Amino acid sequence: MPIASPRYAFNATMIAGAPPDPGVFALWENDELIYYGRALGSGATIQSRLREHLETGAHGTSCATHYGWEIAANPRVREAELLREFQHSH
Repeated sequence: MPIASPRYAFNATMIAGAPPDPGVFALWENDELIYYGRALGSGATIQSRLREHLETGAHGTSCATHYGWEIAANPRVREAELLREFQHSH
């Protein structure tokens, strides 16, 4: 199952509303999924990781227009599930 959150505009104002929790996130360029990422906790939160991508364009994400997120107890496992689902459907 893909990330269940709505898509939010990928800008500093909207990222400020992202949760300060561990989990996973997705970045889209318009309607195209371009990146799945994880925030493992211990200072790396969904909000901080999104801010990092916005500020640096890390991993080719400078063209992102929207994001979504999901709090996850085990972000590594959830990210792997999302990647498997994406590979299976594409």
